[in-house]
Amino acid sequence: MTSRRDFLKTSGAVALSTAMPGLTLAHDQPEIHSRPIPGTDDALPMVGLGNSRVFQDGDLEATRELIDLFTSYGGSYVDTLGPSRFTVASVMQAHDLQSQLFVGTYLGTVQYEAMAAELERVRAAQGKDVLDLVLTYDFKEILADPERYLRLKEAGLTRYVGAARHKLEFHEPMMQLMDMGVVDFIQVNYSLLEPEAGETVLPMAQEKGVAILVNRAFVNGDYFDVVRGRELPEWAAEFDCESWAQFSLKFILSHPAVTCVLTETANPEHLVDNLGAGTGRLPDEATRAKMLELLQSFT
Repeated sequence: MTSRRDFLKTSGAVALSTAMPGLTLAHDQPEIHSRPIPGTDDALPMVGLGNSRVFQDGDLEATRELIDLFTSYGGSYVDTLGPSRFTVASVMQAHDLQSQLFVGTYLGTVQYEAMAAELERVRAAQGKDVLDLVLTYDFKEILADPERYLRLKEAGLTRYVGAARHKLEFHEPMMQLMDMGVVDFIQVNYSLLEPEAGETVLPMAQEKGVAILVNRAFVNGDYFDVVRGRELPEWAAEFDCESWAQFSLKFILSHPAVTCVLTETANPEHLVDNLGAGTGRLPDEATRAKMLELLQSFT
């Protein structure tokens, strides 16, 4: 079947010729589907952008081009950490993207006054009235003093609070946070190569009404090492899957607990391929089991 590059060449689905000379936008390309944020009237498009290298490098022009492409397909969620927070904020402010982007902002400190001051700087840089989502990696601190994080919402600094990690050892504390009612979002690793959260964290998120963001969709590239040189199965067409990247993403998105899956790329072709996973059909339970079985046969 098709590789990522071959798919994009045949579909003509790469974007924004004005911003990216040599790329052409498919006029009939559907926007990606959205999922509701549990317990709210808000929704998020199902495929988001992780902390891309161009954000981290502070490359404003490349960031603008990537975000232009992303939003042209209906993308909204962008994950920002460290310096990336201000790179993306600068582009948002300069191009009036406040209403188009839903931004996850990571804290770099744990003392409440410092947290509030840090978030106020990010909010002002974004030009938003209130931040969309504030995330922490510090599970020890949020478990010990959840009120400190809930105060950020009460103070009107953020609409939602969440916690994020990408290792199996954090699945149990994630479940503790959900059981305590502290978080609106959990970001967790979940994929064909790391399916464990599907048995624990994701079902609890459904039960507790917590939104799930998924990281490590390609396990830092290990997934592509596993599938490289292999033919995409013909039955992938049954759920509108055109590439190995979409095979992984559609497996993730077919779990009903998943709100949005994040992919980190600065490559526009890869971005469009990834966004394609948020369109068309998704695999059913029987097909999900077959997908897992296939990947296990490769490893």
